[in-house]
Amino acid sequence: MVTGVSNTATTYTGAPSASESAGVSLAKNFDTFLTLLTTQLKNQDPTSPMDSKEFTNQLVMFSQVEQSINQNKNLEKLLAMFGSQQSSNNLNYIGKIVDVDDNQVELQKGGSAFWSYELPAGATSVKYNILDSAGKVVRTVTSNAPAGGFPKGRIELAWDGKDGQSVEQPSGKYKLEVIAKDGGGKTIDGTKVFARGYVSSLDTVDGQQYLVIGGNKYPPEKVVSVYPAPTAPDPSNDDEEEEQPPAA
Repeated sequence: MVTGVSNTATTYTGAPSASESAGVSLAKNFDTFLTLLTTQLKNQDPTSPMDSKEFTNQLVMFSQVEQSINQNKNLEKLLAMFGSQQSSNNLNYIGKIVDVDDNQVELQKGGSAFWSYELPAGATSVKYNILDSAGKVVRTVTSNAPAGGFPKGRIELAWDGKDGQSVEQPSGKYKLEVIAKDGGGKTIDGTKVFARGYVSSLDTVDGQQYLVIGGNKYPPEKVVSVYPAPTAPDPSNDDEEEEQPPAA
């Protein structure tokens, strides 16, 4: 395995602005209807009062408008409760490692980048291509299956941010391309690649919340897996075995 790119097997677990506008519109219609009905009753001819059937129909309309407004207010409350609950759920991502349905990650200067991938059955060799934002391959690594085959499930790939000549690459967006082949050298379809990173915070843009992972922002629905972040060893315990981060 070429230094600088490593693999680790892991297991995983798997805005109501429109309603506000509707509520305002219904309320206006309701007030207008009430004003018209009251005016009509005040100015009707005493010798020829409003037909009872017509009056009943107008009262029914009055009731329907009132019910629509009340239903809309209840819907707004439900949407507000749902939005609050969703925001609370998104807070749970902060401080965790996640895989998102995207093969592009952000490389920080002097840092490392991480992906995860799933191989199709029958793969005996894998080629990894790391491409920059222009589509240029900056690093290529080929790996043959160890005895017993490749690990099952999600596999992590860590990149130290350098090309094949150990030259540090500039910060920016990079993609991972994984090409799996069988024993006969034939390419196998079905490889899935995901961006992996640490959720540092949440950001809200136009009412939509995003997870901030490195320099990228992802909507929460892009998350496919969540992992607890590695815990730092207790410095007071000299005998405790230190947990090492993924090799880069």
